[in-house]
Amino acid sequence: MAEAPRGKVFNQKGVEFTQDPPKHEKTRGWPLVNPKSCPGSQLEFHVTEIQPDGAALDDVHPDEDHVFYVLSGRAKARVGEDDFDVEPGDALFVPKNTLHNFRIQGGEVFRIAVVFAPARGFWTA
Repeated sequence: MAEAPRGKVFNQKGVEFTQDPPKHEKTRGWPLVNPKSCPGSQLEFHVTEIQPDGAALDDVHPDEDHVFYVLSGRAKARVGEDDFDVEPGDALFVPKNTLHNFRIQGGEVFRIAVVFAPARGFWTA
């Protein structure tokens, strides 16, 4: 039986960032919570920053729901066939197996908190 997760504090300063993860341009992402950093966890939590001239290109996660919470900046988000304007304070839900992307608007860094549920399998491989 897997050990139950224990409480833990994660800080962006203590986690190595990923530069330009797949299907992202001019983007940095900090994978703060996942099954590797927090054994037994069933989800992932990231902080992601996309520069004004960067992009989150079309992507689909076949097995994971996604939630994006906007911390700063603005973007046009596409989820399936729908377009949304998102800004600080907005939470955007993307169901599993749904195409999504972000087009950054204006000159501010687009900073988001990102949740994948369940966690993607590569964290435990």
